[in-house]
Amino acid sequence: MDADADLGERMVSLHEVIARLRRECPWDRVQTHSSLAPYAVDEVSELVEALQAADDARVADPREMATAIEDLVEELGDVLLQVLMNAAIGEEAGTFTLAEVLATVEAKMLRRHPHVFERDPEAPEPSDAELSVQWEAIKAAEREARANRIAAREAQSG
Repeated sequence: MDADADLGERMVSLHEVIARLRRECPWDRVQTHSSLAPYAVDEVSELVEALQAADDARVADPREMATAIEDLVEELGDVLLQVLMNAAIGEEAGTFTLAEVLATVEAKMLRRHPHVFERDPEAPEPSDAELSVQWEAIKAAEREARANRIAAREAQSG
């Protein structure tokens, strides 16, 4: 099986595991976005520690690298679990789906990296200074678009 098919199957399988937990586990069933927030903060903090430990092990003692990578993989999974649990809550409420989360982050990465996805391959790579200017312009456009969405919602409800 190729890596992409395996990745897709694993994502679908984990999505199904989360859905079953939400249906059948008393603790998971009652969780809300708010109740999961402290766990998300804890998991991200643990991920930050694992990221640093992996970098430190790579530099200081390559023999410790395997353990540090195992820890990193576990912490990445814990953060992914938080994303999937919150997506399951959104799906149950009919407010958003995991597919929308994935599509949103993909669109964001494409939008924020025109120097990768829109650049003529023959053109030179932009400098750090050019990337910084580009980043600020993209972020400003995103902030404006968000403000416009909020204003439109307020106008509809008010």
